[in-house]
Amino acid sequence: MTQGRLRQESPESDQVFDYRVETQGDVVRVHLDGNEIELDITKQSDQEGWCRTLDGNLHSFVWAWVGNALELWLDGDVFIFERVERRRQANRESSAGGTDIVALMPGTVEQILVQPGDSVERGQTVIIMESMKMELSVAVHRDGVVKQIPVERGDQVDKGMRLLELEEQPEDTDQRISGRPKD
Repeated sequence: MTQGRLRQESPESDQVFDYRVETQGDVVRVHLDGNEIELDITKQSDQEGWCRTLDGNLHSFVWAWVGNALELWLDGDVFIFERVERRRQANRESSAGGTDIVALMPGTVEQILVQPGDSVERGQTVIIMESMKMELSVAVHRDGVVKQIPVERGDQVDKGMRLLELEEQPEDTDQRISGRPKD
């Protein structure tokens, strides 16, 4: 059994969930804020597979811990959750996650929406990939400045491969966020 608190970072909401996960064979029970979700899991690997909900719907998923953030790809959508520590740290932003944005699954880089030097905001989509014949939006897990992008459009990437590196955003900059406009 694992339990704790997660804050939803992307899509941006700052909602905090208390969770508890219990596993019995292929059945996983997830308790979120008092609600129980029972999933029948078929694993493809340790971090990816399919889950069937009690209503019979089948969902594909991939998950990975990136620093202090849980990145979950579910049916083509990306969700990012940050662990909420029992004791608040003085500078949560600088301790959250790491500097790398990595591929959650193998695929092809379809679009790169930012360039080195661009300022980005937590939850902003920076790369579009194609994986398993689905479009996957890759978002950053914290505010920062794009330091480098070691991939190019058309590159095949493996799960866990670095797609983008962030650095801290300078305090005195008022640079506008680049990339495609938000909906």
